[in-house]
Amino acid sequence: MDPKRRVVNYALLGLVGTGGYVTTGWVFKSLEPPLKAQLNAATLIDTSTLKLNEISFLSWQKKPLFVLKQDSNLPIDRKRSFQIGSYFYTIMIGICTHLGCIPKYEASLQRFVCPCHNGIFSLHGNPISGPVTKPLEIPPFLVEKDTILVGQAGEIYKKLVGIKK
Repeated sequence: MDPKRRVVNYALLGLVGTGGYVTTGWVFKSLEPPLKAQLNAATLIDTSTLKLNEISFLSWQKKPLFVLKQDSNLPIDRKRSFQIGSYFYTIMIGICTHLGCIPKYEASLQRFVCPCHNGIFSLHGNPISGPVTKPLEIPPFLVEKDTILVGQAGEIYKKLVGIKK
């Protein structure tokens, strides 16, 4: 083969390879959600605005979110609660783990009752009675100072749900 022709072939091969590499990168980048969608997928919770020893009702990804801010006057569930400063917090997705209904909170009895099958959850989302066997789900969250970012899995979340590093 002529040396000049070989150089042209290698140059074309390199050009096609580089184009394929760049095109593949663009395709995979287009599959990622845009930054705006990633930010909309998260919920920021300013812990200073939450009422003490009461359930706050928020939403995350169009799902109900129950947040409990408590002090030592209420029983603390160390397996489902975490501490920021002198307060303890419990975060739960407000969807029953049995049939997917939204449990109603009974403040006088400090419990959640599912209207679909009368399953009862504790203040911290643990099943008490009824057909429910699993606690209310803990969404992924990240703690930054006095703010909780629901939607990203931080170290405290991983510890609560038992994810190893």
